[in-house]
Amino acid sequence: MSDIGAVPLHTTSDFRQARRRAFQEDLRCLLLKRPVNLLPFEVVRENLHLTGYSYRDLQSIPLDSIVGSVGRYHDFTRHFWPRQDALRERWQRIAYLVMWGGGLPPIHLYQVDEVYFVKDGNHRVSVARYLGAPTIESYVWEFRARVPLTLDTRLEDLPLKEELVTFLEHTDLDRVRPQQQVVFTVRGGYRVLEEHISAHRYWLESHQGNKITVAKAVGSWYDLVYMPVVEIIRERNLLRYFPRSTETDLYLGILNHHRYLVHSLERPVSLDQAIEDYVDHFSPKLRYRVPRLLRYWLRGERRPPKALSPATAPTSGDAL
Repeated sequence: MSDIGAVPLHTTSDFRQARRRAFQEDLRCLLLKRPVNLLPFEVVRENLHLTGYSYRDLQSIPLDSIVGSVGRYHDFTRHFWPRQDALRERWQRIAYLVMWGGGLPPIHLYQVDEVYFVKDGNHRVSVARYLGAPTIESYVWEFRARVPLTLDTRLEDLPLKEELVTFLEHTDLDRVRPQQQVVFTVRGGYRVLEEHISAHRYWLESHQGNKITVAKAVGSWYDLVYMPVVEIIRERNLLRYFPRSTETDLYLGILNHHRYLVHSLERPVSLDQAIEDYVDHFSPKLRYRVPRLLRYWLRGERRPPKALSPATAPTSGDAL
């Protein structure tokens, strides 16, 4: 048939197959706890504080890298299978043009780190995926992001990323120490780190007798406070006790627990003791906790109470 107003029968069955794939993907991702929804660009731009961008011209973009949309993120799954029957007419017309007209016109994409968002061409992406195309021709505008955005990012991950963006805007840690890898798995920690830096800045000024710039205080805190604890975490391979945590989670959790022990026991407590006690109480892996707790019992040592107040509770994702 040459009239695209009368859609051939096979494109109708193709759309039904694409709709079935949307249902299957929704179900599979629900069971496997994988991201199933497209990332909404406006929410990403707001949370990551995106501003400047540059035009990158026409490119061939892998379809697997396109996991977001500017305005149609409810209409398609993460792999751009159509979720609504209302998409049928346009989807089938595009499929017909591809099958009988020789190809798709380029789409328009926004790029943030390794993730692409469809500005114009959502149906074309869906049809290209259905036909098994590995790439699609696209005009690309790239936004500069201060924190990484990866293909497995979920919508619920964005508030935590916004906290990191705000922390970096306030401290410039990523510029003062470009090698830094300060990353939390739960919210609330970055504000506490800013308090640590402020306290360290005050300590420097009181000892040196002169004003300290924010950049100098940030660098000094990172070198003299943060990294020594992180190095202990690495030397003792403490992450094996907390497989879902980061070094930054453990840094804050250990320091909070050390402060709690000093307060509850009303005597000095070494950092080594605090680390051992922290693992005993909060590691989710019993095979690491039981031997240590047995040694405590054999030595007859007094154990502090387990309960922690909210102000001193650890921030590790495993501990929570």
